This record gives sequence, C-alpha cells and structure tokens, in this order.
Amino acid sequence: MKLKFLIRYSLFFTSSIIAVSCQTNSSSEKQGTEEQGAHEHEEEEALTLTPAQEKQVGLTYTKLTYQMLSNGLVLNGVLDVPNDKKAYVTSVYGGVLEELYARPGDFVKKGQVLGKVLNPDLIKMQEQLQLINNQISLTQIEVNRQQELVEGNAAPLKKLQQVEVELANLKAQKNSLSRQLSAGGGSLLISSQITIKAPITGVVASIQGLIGTRIEASSPILEIVNNDALHVDMYVYEKDFSKVKKGQKILFSPVNNANVSYEAQIDQLGQAFEKETNAIAVHAQVLGNKEGLINGMQVQGTIIIGDSKSLAVPAECIVSTEGKDYIFILKEEQSSHEQIESAKKGEHEDHNHESTGNEYERITVVKGVSSRGFTAITPVKEISEDIKIVQKGAFFLLAKMTNSGEHSH
Repeated sequence: MKLKFLIRYSLFFTSSIIAVSCQTNSSSEKQGTEEQGAHEHEEEEALTLTPAQEKQVGLTYTKLTYQMLSNGLVLNGVLDVPNDKKAYVTSVYGGVLEELYARPGDFVKKGQVLGKVLNPDLIKMQEQLQLINNQISLTQIEVNRQQELVEGNAAPLKKLQQVEVELANLKAQKNSLSRQLSAGGGSLLISSQITIKAPITGVVASIQGLIGTRIEASSPILEIVNNDALHVDMYVYEKDFSKVKKGQKILFSPVNNANVSYEAQIDQLGQAFEKETNAIAVHAQVLGNKEGLINGMQVQGTIIIGDSKSLAVPAECIVSTEGKDYIFILKEEQSSHEQIESAKKGEHEDHNHESTGNEYERITVVKGVSSRGFTAITPVKEISEDIKIVQKGAFFLLAKMTNSGEHSH
C-alpha cells in the first residue's frame, strides 16, 4: 500500500511540473506574439518607396506653414485693374495688319513697337508733305530776295510781308501733316506702313487682330494690362459689412488654385450695393508677389479680423482611414549615389530583393478648420517645421501601407 501511495504521489508531482511548464511556455508564447504584433504595428507606420515607384506616383512635397484659417470672414471676389491701367492698342488709320510682334503674356514697355499696318492712302499725305517742303524752300528764297530789295529800297515792304505770310502758312501746313502722320504711326518719308506702338507699360492680355486681316481705324488689335495696379474686389453682404474696416488684411487664393495664397490690404469700402449680387464691394490692393494673377480671375479670400494663425498643410496632404487622419513625412532620404549602391548590393545579395529607397512615416494628426485649400492640423507627435510632407501621392502611400498591413496579417 505504501508503494502504491508513492507511485501516485510521483505521478501527481510529475503532472504538476508538466502543467506549470506548459502554462509558462504558453504565457511566453503569448507575450512573444503580442510583442511581435506590436512590433509589426510599429513597422506599419513606415514604408519605403523605390525611386521608380516615386517617379511613377509623381510624389510632391510641402512643408508646415502658419495660415490664417479662423477668426476671419470668408468671401468671394474677383481681380481687377483700374481703367487707367488698361489699354487697347489701335491704329489711327485703317489698313491691313501686316506684322505683329507680341503674344499673350508678353511684357511690353510704353512706346515699344508691336506691329505694322499697311495703308497705301498714306502715300498721298506723304507726297503732299514733300510738296509743301519744296514750296517752303522756294518761298524762303523769295523771302531772302525781298529782304535784300527792301534794304536797297528797290521793292516795297508790302511785297516782303506777303511772302513772309505765305511762308508761315506753308510751315503751318507742314507741321499739321507731320503731326498727323506721326500720331498715326506713319512715316514722314514715302511709305505705306503704319507703326503700332504700346500706349502703356504692361502685359499683353489678349489679341484681337490677325495678320492679313483688315483693321478699321481705332478698332482694338490687342489689349495691355498693367498688373502692378492689380486689386481685388471682395463682395460683402450687408449683415457682415460692419465687421470690415480700412487697413484690414485679406488672404486670398484663385478658385482654380487654392494651394497658392496671396495677400491684399483694404483701401476703399464701397458705398452702394452691387445690382447683381446685392452685396457691397470692398477694394483691396494686392501686396507683394502677383505672379500667376490675371485680371478678371475669380478668387476666394478671408478678411482677417483677428491675429491668430494655425499650423496647417494643403488639404490633399491629409488622408483618412478607420476614423483617423494622417500625413506622411519623408523620414529618411537617400542620395542618388546611395540608392544606386543599395540597388547594386541588393542585386548581388538577392535578385528577388526590392531595391531600397526613401523611407516615409505615417503621422497621426488632429484636423482643425479648413479654408483656401489649407487645413489646420495638430500632430500627435512633435515634428520639425522643415520636414518634407508628402502632398501629391499621400493617398497612394496610405493604400500601399494598408495593403501591406493586411497582407502581413
């Protein structure tokens, strides 16, 4: 009986050791699995693209900027130039447009030759001018002769005076014809060409005339606009008009390019309602850079009422999945030489191994207000303001990361 007790005790003790060992191994395996899962989750926050993939997607980058997105009045408007800073180029005399040296977008200076019009009728005026010049020469000789005769008491003074009046009339006719020809762009010599010159300095906005077509007198051939005087007209409804004051700044963007921002300052408030919109026009001078702005362009802007600015990125930088918002940053950028060397190394070590490239990290952000194509963000981790943020291609990175994550699991 004692022997049976010892056998049963030994079996129980052995079973207990095995059970404890199994529990320990199970716990260790569970902990290892959790650590591995966490590690894999961390790895899913970053991915690498080869240079070929980057080129195929067409990745572009931007940086964090401070934008005035809130505490302002959002309005629609249009760019305009005062009438004294716009001009049509015309010909005083009609004719056939023979030459044209300007194209839309060209910058031209006042007095610059822009083209030539052919008008054979000019030759008659030029011949008349030449005839008058010859008559002036002959009359001047007669004046000199009569002066000598009067001085020698050989002719009456009245004759000299008549010749002097005739000379003065001829000179007046000459001046009149010369001014007519010059004002119309015609030559004082025998030529049927009329020179067309720019009346103001500015940019060629449009061209109405075609080479070889007949141009009527004073009909527009092209239009010049001086964008240095560009201003923006924002339209404010009556309920908001009391919030607008002279000197306030306006941040605006073209409707067709919300990612570019410009600045203007209010210098004049309208005193009447616009008939079509039932709103009041607010005039503001565009400050600083005007590149890309065109007379007549539709814009959307914010009249700044406060002074607070928010950290923001272009809206297309932000991607969302499973209720969370993210941006992608360029975490590690390899030089072209490093990429080539890495690719060569990968080929020697493993032909199936994907060549290395730039590494991108996914950062969780909290979105704020949006305006003019920008969205305020608060990153959950601190990032440098100089870091490169993916703008075009962020959705591709998210899709690639999501597909990779699903595959790994």
